[in-house]
Parts: sequence; C-alpha cells; structure tokens
Amino acid sequence: MTASLDFTAEQRRIVDVLRPILGAEADALYEANGRSLHKLAGFARDSSMPGCRRLATSLALAQELLAEELTAAAVFDSPTAVGDFLKLHFAGQPYESFVVMYLDAQHRLIAIEDLFRGTIAQTSVYPREIARRALHHNAAALIVAHNHPSGAAEPSRADEALTKALEASLALLDVRVLDHLVIAGTQATSLAQRGLM
Repeated sequence: MTASLDFTAEQRRIVDVLRPILGAEADALYEANGRSLHKLAGFARDSSMPGCRRLATSLALAQELLAEELTAAAVFDSPTAVGDFLKLHFAGQPYESFVVMYLDAQHRLIAIEDLFRGTIAQTSVYPREIARRALHHNAAALIVAHNHPSGAAEPSRADEALTKALEASLALLDVRVLDHLVIAGTQATSLAQRGLM
C-alpha cells in the first residue's frame, strides 16, 4: 500500500499538480515534507534535484504573476491577493523577514522590498529606514508584513507596538500605513481587520 492511498482528496489534487513538475518523486517528497506545501517550497528552494528546481522556478513565476496582478489592481481593494502574494513570498523561509509594499495615492503597487531579515524568531525593524525608502519611492501609503516561520500568524504585542510607531512616524511624512500582515505558513492575519490599527 503506497502513501498516496491515504491522502485526502485535497492532498491528492496537490500531488496531481506536483507530479508533472517533480515526476515520480512527487508523492514521496510531499510525504517527506509533512504534506505541507510550505515546507516543500522551502525544500525545493534549497534542493539541487531537477524537479525541485522546476518547482522553485514555478513558485517564483507564480510570485511574479501575483505581483503583476497587484500592480494592475488597487492593492488595498484586494486583500486576498495581497495575502496570497505574501504567503507565496514567505513560503519556505526559515528566518523572519519584514516586507514593505509601497503604494501610490490610489493604493496601486509601486514596489515591494524585503527590508529586514532576522532569525527564526525575530527581526529588527527600523522605522527610519522605512521612511527613507517610502520617500525614495514617493509612496503615499504602504502595507507592511512579516512572517512567523516557527509559529502562528498571531500578532505579538511587539508587532502591535511597531505598527503604532510606524503609523505615528510616517504620518509626519504624510504616508499612511494601511495594514500590517503577519504570515505563518498558509495563515495570514491582518492587524487592520482586527482593529489593531
């Protein structure tokens, strides 16, 4: 009896999509990575296996397509697309990083930057650098996000304090902070939707 026989219907669909990319190893790689696309993405980025290189390339292409979609649409009007893009962006990262999405006055995407990179549990964020980059991009607003690679998508008190500090400092430059998202695997939490901003 193979491991694929006890996959759920959703897991079977995932393996069916992975099989043309990863070949005969799709079932085994999916199983070995805990049946987690998040873990498989991280493995694929670090692996030299031909199928894994194709998967990493496919993920990068999907990320570019989502970024292009965000550029063409009003970002804040499509929080699902923003969340999907960020989940893909952070997929497989074993370290915490802080991303800033710079927006124009109509909330269209100007640029996305990984500004700060930390350890598995924390990263240092400098509001002064965010302000400098916002002015560089002539941004009217921004969305910030960071990942919790080893935890849940629950904002910490430090996340809330940072968000308030960013809002206060960037308001002096007439740049609005529209949201702060916390990403953990396939979960995304919006501080704005939680009323924490």
